[in-house]
Amino acid sequence: MSIRRYTQTTFTQGEVGDFIKGRAELGIYRAGLEQCENFLILPQGGIDRRRGFQFISSNLDSSTLADGSTNVVTASFHSKSRLIPFKFGEGQEYVLVVEPADTTVSSLAKIHVYYRDVRVAVLTNGVGGNNFNITTTNIDDIRFAQTFDVMLMVEANMPPLQLVRGTAHDDWAIGDLTFDFYPLVNFSFATTLTPSAKTGTGINLTLSSGNYEWVNASFPNGHVGMHVKLNAGLCKITSVTNSTVAVADVIEDMADTQASTGNEWEVTAFSNLDSTKGGGYPRSISFHQNRLIFGGSRDKPQTIFASQSGDFFNFKSTTRVVTESGGTTTTTGEVTDDAGFTFTIASDELNIIKHIVSQQALFIFTTDGEFDMSGEPVTPSNVLIRQQTRYGIQTGSATPKVVDNETMFIDRSAKQLRAFVYNFNTDAFSAKNYSLVHHTMLSNATDIEYLKNYKDTNTNYVFVVNNGELCVMGINVERDVIGWSRWTTTGTIKRIVEVDDSLYCLIDRANGYFLEKLTEEDIYLDCHFSTSSTGSAYAGANGLQSQTVKVIANGVTHNDVTVTAAGNFSLNVVSSSTQIGYGYTSTAKTLPITFNIGNSLISGERIRKLFAELQLHKSKSAKVDGKIVSFRNLGSNLLNAGITEFTGIKRVRINGIGAQPQLIITVDEALPMTLLSLTTECGFSTGKFQQA
Repeated sequence: MSIRRYTQTTFTQGEVGDFIKGRAELGIYRAGLEQCENFLILPQGGIDRRRGFQFISSNLDSSTLADGSTNVVTASFHSKSRLIPFKFGEGQEYVLVVEPADTTVSSLAKIHVYYRDVRVAVLTNGVGGNNFNITTTNIDDIRFAQTFDVMLMVEANMPPLQLVRGTAHDDWAIGDLTFDFYPLVNFSFATTLTPSAKTGTGINLTLSSGNYEWVNASFPNGHVGMHVKLNAGLCKITSVTNSTVAVADVIEDMADTQASTGNEWEVTAFSNLDSTKGGGYPRSISFHQNRLIFGGSRDKPQTIFASQSGDFFNFKSTTRVVTESGGTTTTTGEVTDDAGFTFTIASDELNIIKHIVSQQALFIFTTDGEFDMSGEPVTPSNVLIRQQTRYGIQTGSATPKVVDNETMFIDRSAKQLRAFVYNFNTDAFSAKNYSLVHHTMLSNATDIEYLKNYKDTNTNYVFVVNNGELCVMGINVERDVIGWSRWTTTGTIKRIVEVDDSLYCLIDRANGYFLEKLTEEDIYLDCHFSTSSTGSAYAGANGLQSQTVKVIANGVTHNDVTVTAAGNFSLNVVSSSTQIGYGYTSTAKTLPITFNIGNSLISGERIRKLFAELQLHKSKSAKVDGKIVSFRNLGSNLLNAGITEFTGIKRVRINGIGAQPQLIITVDEALPMTLLSLTTECGFSTGKFQQA
């Protein structure tokens, strides 16, 4: 029998798509796997079993179940809740669990504030001066930006909100954002507007016939208090006489009293007015070059609104100038470099702005393409917006993330992760595809996040929520490391966010919708409860009530236990280090093994698998093709003692005959395993191969 050895020294491509199976000559093939589940891709080449998710909280304001001295929370967060990061400074980062109002259960919107995994505050709509109308309808479309201790939240049908952290971790308040001056915009009115005078107070502004009419109500529900810009001047409406006549005071003198056509005069851009009057609120938000930028609004979906430089809440497009000549005082408005501005994207199709990101330029992500707004710095006189690519961004809450100076986003298909990045060869931006080789990884991506330098890996990880699972891409652009793995759990992963270099998730479990955290500890159980108290009976296992779960006691796999409805459980032994939670299986399946004979790749022959050699690092459990790898030496490890970590090579006899042999490495115990390389020793019954 001829014997050959096939060694795979790197797994940095992770799980690749089926279309790669016919390209065994590629380096991608020799660094890829057919299946990579519940592993973390290491940039150095190996794969590391993922750690578990730690239970942090359910809804602390909901019902509890009393059992003696123990109170266990039984209810969960709302199923449409979102996670939002609030990052005030180093050591002062917060997880916000935003719960929408739901009329079907008569609940109020809430914002739960967590600091270092403990809830320190909760804001309730309409209580204590807090005001935020977040519902199940608009929660996915809320965008946010932060400056120091103030977070701004916007949504097309909701007045912008201002969330403020006070002087302490538990000091929070939220309410409507106050503008110093709203942006002005033209809504292509089907009517002209004629002023009765160029200057003064109490002048009339008269509409011609058309479908636009003045509304006799205070801003934002009407026109009283709103600004109007026409004939190079500015005035403010003080009252409404009827649907065609409004009374106003002139703030900046007009050039003349001619009728201003419907495409010339402007009104306040944001209000509660319906679409026939022009209104709505911003769709997206960012800070860019010392300006507050809004991207689109309900009725101006393709328009960029920029504040004055260094004056975030002042969107006035002119600077007030007072001059005197011949005893006459004139007040005019002049456009200066630091003035606010509006700019509407001109394109051949409707591009609704969904997200804006401040990088080298302002990146604008729309439903049908990606744009950049350039200018160093941007001023009202040099605004240039150019379409760069035409993929479009996925609708929903998935915010683009900047990773190694590449802005990653989920495109409109929800099947591709792309990176918007400058290409020096074309002198333009491109949107390279990070899921091309791994084309079966994403099918319905809904959320994106990333971690910098998780644990001791020295690399970035991008996390994408996809059909209730996590698709995880290890990426190191400098070293050309790009590899995907798929993470599954008992339940459905809904939302993710990075705070303080940790990944938090909202996960739908059997008992409810919980906040959980990816641990860096060597714990391999999900929704886990951990304690170092010595004993055999425990209480307080929130999230696991009435569930049968896995147990590790003193480093040894214990029989499964069933947690009571009150969150209590008992062990068969006394333990001083106990972890319980949902188990999961890690699986790595190789691509079909092929051999080089001369300059040819040989496959399709009948090949017998003989041995597998696993080069491991600090591992305690593994199976190869279902065969258990032994980690206990006879006489050295008692069965009731923890397994000693193993680093080195394990050689396992295996069997099986096939034309395209593959190996399956699994770990189904809650123990660690890191695979650095894998060698398969095979035998051939034909005479075509010589001894290697």
